[in-house]
Amino acid sequence: MKRALRKKYKGNQEVFDFVFIYLNTKLLIGRKQKYPDVGHSYNTINSRCRSGNKNEHSWVKIGDDKIWESKSVKLLGINIDNQLKLDSHVLEICLKANRKLSALARMSRFLSVDKKRTLFKAFFESQFKYCPLIWMFHGRVANNKINRLHERALRLVYNDYNSSFDDLLDKDKSVMVHHANIKLLAT
Repeated sequence: MKRALRKKYKGNQEVFDFVFIYLNTKLLIGRKQKYPDVGHSYNTINSRCRSGNKNEHSWVKIGDDKIWESKSVKLLGINIDNQLKLDSHVLEICLKANRKLSALARMSRFLSVDKKRTLFKAFFESQFKYCPLIWMFHGRVANNKINRLHERALRLVYNDYNSSFDDLLDKDKSVMVHHANIKLLAT
C-alpha cells in the first residue's frame, strides 16, 4: 500500500505523508498490518501493564513517532486514567472544593449564617454541580470524600458540630451531592 501511495503522490511529500498517516490511523486495515510496530519497553516507572509486570510500558509507533502509554490523561479538562475511571478527576474537584472551604473557614467568624450559606452555595456547591453527568459514576472512596467535605461545609456554615449529617442536610433543605446528581440524571 505504501508503494502504491508513493507512486500516486510522487513529487509531493507533504500530501503523501498526510494521506499515509490518515490511512494508517483511520481505516480498518487489520491490526497487524495497521500497527506493525507495537512494542513494549522496560523502564523504572512503577505502573502495571497488561502482562502484570509493573516496569513494562507499551508503545505504538506511527511513522517516526512513538506514542507511550500513560497512567492518566487530561482531555477537555477531565482527568481519565488508563482504566477509564474518573476518580482522579473527582478527587481534583474535591481538592478545589476543600481549598474554597478552607478560605470560608478563615472568614467564618466575621460572617453571619446567611452570608456563610450564600458563599457555601456559590463557591463550594458549584464545584459539584458543574457537569456532574460526566463524572457522577465514580467509586465509593470518592463518594465518601465528597460526603465528608459536604458535612464539614455544613457544620462550618451552621456552626453546628453535634448534629448528624442527615440533620444538617435537613437544616439546609438540601440532599447529598450524589442524590442531587441522580435526580439531575432522572430529569
